[in-house]
Amino acid sequence: MRFFSYIIVVSMFGASLFFFIVPQMTLAQSDYGLGATASDAFKGTTIQAQSEKASVATIVGRVINVVLSFVGVVFLILIIYGGFIWMTAGGSEEKVGQAINIFTAAAYGLMIVIAAFLITRYIGTALINSLQ
Repeated sequence: MRFFSYIIVVSMFGASLFFFIVPQMTLAQSDYGLGATASDAFKGTTIQAQSEKASVATIVGRVINVVLSFVGVVFLILIIYGGFIWMTAGGSEEKVGQAINIFTAAAYGLMIVIAAFLITRYIGTALINSLQ
């Protein structure tokens, strides 16, 4: 039974890596001249100005979105793993307690990450508004 749960965890990890790697592989492909055509089409417009330069705030925002997406995937995996342990406990109080501990730890971790994000967002918004 332990081997089966190990296989499930490894396959979920592999699947999540697959979803992170495949988009990067597609971004590595050539644009076949479409980039030059698009830049000519939008020359002198605000779309070109926005695409050419990314501010530090934009880059930080993108990094935060990626990290939060990863945290969401980890939370989902922990909830599924805890549910699997609970369902296969077979009446064992020890395994049910372990599953509840996993649920609790995952929920606390998610709350801490969300609170950190909200605090950071509030401070960032306050700083940006004070500078303008």
